[in-house]
Amino acid sequence: MKSLFKFSFLSLLIVYAISITSCKDDDPIIDPGADGINVSDGLYLAVAGQDPTAATGLVSEVVEAEGFAAQERTGFTGNYMYLASGEYNLVNIVDKEITATFGGASTDVTDEGSLCDQNTYSVVSISEGGAAFNIANDGLYKITNDELTEELVIHQIATASIIGSATENGWGADTPLTPTITETGATFTADDVILRSGEWKVRFNCRWSINRRIDPNGSLDDAANGYQSFTNFGGTTNSLETGGANIQQDEDGLYTVTAAYNAQDGWSLTTTKTGEAPEVAFNPNDFNMAVIGDATASAWDSDQNLFHKENNGVHSWYGVVYLAGTGFYKFRANDLWDFNLGGDLSALSQGGDDIPTPGEGAYYVVLSTADEGDSWNASVTPGGWAVIGEGGPGGDWENDQALTADGFDMGITTYSLTGDFTTASWKLRAGNDWALNLGGDLSFLTVDGADINLAADGTYTVTLQFDGAVYTATVQ
Repeated sequence: MKSLFKFSFLSLLIVYAISITSCKDDDPIIDPGADGINVSDGLYLAVAGQDPTAATGLVSEVVEAEGFAAQERTGFTGNYMYLASGEYNLVNIVDKEITATFGGASTDVTDEGSLCDQNTYSVVSISEGGAAFNIANDGLYKITNDELTEELVIHQIATASIIGSATENGWGADTPLTPTITETGATFTADDVILRSGEWKVRFNCRWSINRRIDPNGSLDDAANGYQSFTNFGGTTNSLETGGANIQQDEDGLYTVTAAYNAQDGWSLTTTKTGEAPEVAFNPNDFNMAVIGDATASAWDSDQNLFHKENNGVHSWYGVVYLAGTGFYKFRANDLWDFNLGGDLSALSQGGDDIPTPGEGAYYVVLSTADEGDSWNASVTPGGWAVIGEGGPGGDWENDQALTADGFDMGITTYSLTGDFTTASWKLRAGNDWALNLGGDLSFLTVDGADINLAADGTYTVTLQFDGAVYTATVQ
């Protein structure tokens, strides 16, 4: 799941003054007339040869930092807006006049950032005086402009959804909202959505962000390496924030959920309770299972989290845990001892005995219940993480290349592999099994995340670390 922090509030009405390189004396290109263009200073999208409107202004926006924090980025602006198909320029307004016009060549980019096949966006190489660029379809768009890389990203918003532990699908899959998009605004809504106590977010096109780093796996904190822009909202239903903290859900129930946009008010999110949530004897979101014990990296002080999936009514929690040569461990839920399992792995019992370590090394752990918590069992199998994929040392999606388990220190477990990589795709998976696989952003890997691609062929060392909650990796 995503770990998220507070970011700047998204406002579609405030346009910040943006410093732009001065233009020639014979500008502006378009005569604004005696009264000028009635918008605030700043950057706007404009139909080629026409004046912009307030609805297409860009505002200062934060980008993603390491650990899903937010950071300011000099000259980075963005906004959501409805655009008709046609030719456009980016223009700069100062004192109600167009002082510079920008354009350039447009390129379609396809990546694996979305889980609902909305993986294509356009990038315009922006330059002053450049040719107008094309918007192919009428629709709702997220537009961002980055002065440091001189690129403008055009991302059409086709879908919106909610995702999180408060939803029926948890953090593993989106709950779609039905779209209605017109030139006057857009609504994305769903009725009879089951929300339970937990957390959730709104995201567009089933993706968290757009990765525009030069080295796609390089540091997010290196401004020279590009940026990663957010495609999700958090915060609260009354105060949405771009990439903001998880929305807290306190009351179980059936809800009508609506995310709405219009040019004047920006985005809003409403949840209207319409009924009571069905009673459930077992809710897996109430069982955030983990391994804890003096045989683990953090002893009895903190947990080594497992990751939940459900298959044909069997609820399982997966993980890789490095165990010491001596000591014990147990399973427990929610970082508390209210519910803990021990004893025989084939028939675990609530409050059962501490489980002795099977010996030093990495183990693939699967904890399961097939009867909604009435009985529990676990398997603890020698082995851990591996690289798999055409871009990895094995060269295909059939043969795992095992990482060496380097033990743990100060609560951090480390695994590594050195080998020849290409720019083709690869991922990390555990136990020769796709049930637990990692991908996406190396600085915050996610279960079932997107394939990983390196910028160049070469011999690299992949180092994977786990602090009990978050997986991170470096490739050097």
